[in-house]
Amino acid sequence: MTLSKKMYPAASEENFRELASNEDVLSICLELIAFYLDSAFDDPASIEVDSWTLSCLPTTNGGQRLFTLNIGPMEVLYVEIPYLENRDSDVWSASVYVSRTALEERTGKSFDDWTSEFPNLGFHRSQLVSAEGDAVVIRINLLDDASNEEFVTLVDDAALLRRLADRLVAKGKGPYGPYHNRWFAEAVLDHLREAPDEALM
Repeated sequence: MTLSKKMYPAASEENFRELASNEDVLSICLELIAFYLDSAFDDPASIEVDSWTLSCLPTTNGGQRLFTLNIGPMEVLYVEIPYLENRDSDVWSASVYVSRTALEERTGKSFDDWTSEFPNLGFHRSQLVSAEGDAVVIRINLLDDASNEEFVTLVDDAALLRRLADRLVAKGKGPYGPYHNRWFAEAVLDHLREAPDEALM
């Protein structure tokens, strides 16, 4: 007898359809995820699941997240929205993990100086062991134009994402395959195929 694999809600078509029901929210998610994958990999479609996974409306942090993108054993990108009672808040937070060493090379500055140069972004050292100390979390307010503009200026060098991705891929396949949402991933890859490179972010 063959036992069927458990379907986690974050991997379900239902969760993806719920997210996709709001076209504006879906568009934001597709742009962010496609940008990260396009920067991190030459051919994201060929290594789906093996090197990266994508969950949709996961229960992480009480269900605040719209998605989580993982590379190998580590989360590298997610978006959090306010709890129901605060849904009208003007802060929708994206957390983007980048290479600390690549960021230092890109800016010519150390961690303590980034906030003064980019006051509308948040910078936090990542404690996740998979990155071996070479990861920083950049927090963006997706509803704030200044925050978005600073982020685009900062990450115009793909090395910030690719160096971290290379490190994580080398650690092998992560444990998040059961949470991978293939419908969401297909939408992201379709967006990548259709969008000109210069249109990403």
